[in-house]
Amino acid sequence: LRKLKVMLNGIHGEMALLDEGSELVVIQEDVWKKTRAPINKNICMRMQTANRGSQDMSGCLEMLKIDINGIKTWAHAYVIADAPYCLLLGRPWQKLVQLSKSETAEMVYVTIHDP
Repeated sequence: LRKLKVMLNGIHGEMALLDEGSELVVIQEDVWKKTRAPINKNICMRMQTANRGSQDMSGCLEMLKIDINGIKTWAHAYVIADAPYCLLLGRPWQKLVQLSKSETAEMVYVTIHDP
């Protein structure tokens, strides 16, 4: 998985994981609290994890602002209390920004577009 430096809600910097296998954007509860973004606890889900387990989500941060090098994007981010990552940017967000990757022997280049 690749990592990107992001600014969340204009106030908290974090490293986000790009996960092409995830159908959601997921944020760790401790990271959510640092963003001070409002949570909608009426939107709750249970997520199936990669190891075939499941985890309850506490709610949804509707339209969380995610800024990458001045490109402003938004996503519904689902909160998990003990996620093993800070922020996981899944396929919905990747599709929104038309994410593409190209690799050389030394590097991986990630390109996103302003939605």
